[in-house]
Amino acid sequence: MAFRKARKQPELLGKTLAGVLDALDTRGQFALFKLVRVWPEVVGEAIARHTEVASLKFHTAVIKVSTAMWIQELSLMRRQILDRLIEAVGDDSIRDLRFVRGTLSRHTRPPKAASRRAIRRSIDLPELKDPQLRQAFEDLIEAWGRAPR
Repeated sequence: MAFRKARKQPELLGKTLAGVLDALDTRGQFALFKLVRVWPEVVGEAIARHTEVASLKFHTAVIKVSTAMWIQELSLMRRQILDRLIEAVGDDSIRDLRFVRGTLSRHTRPPKAASRRAIRRSIDLPELKDPQLRQAFEDLIEAWGRAPR
């Protein structure tokens, strides 16, 4: 009678790869990438426009925020956001949130170039005898024509 070797049950590929990735990721960069990816989904579009993931240090996510008012609001929502983040990430790589004031990298846009508007000359001036007065009115009408509305 031959003995059959007991076969192991197949293991999920994701579980196997998670172990390999943990061994490769000695500095915790994969957790940071995961956090950056899920942050907008977790907090929503309105908050995501005013925030940006800065770093992940010692299980604390450091979030850059555009204004002090948003820091206050997010501090009040810290527990809810943290619970949603832990659920979305699926591990304990994030245990706390820290909000700091900073310039968001995606908000550094070059200033718009001013576009020149065509001068409107739809107003006919009455006959003015004084040339300086006539020139002053023409300059005023020209400036009015270029003014934004």
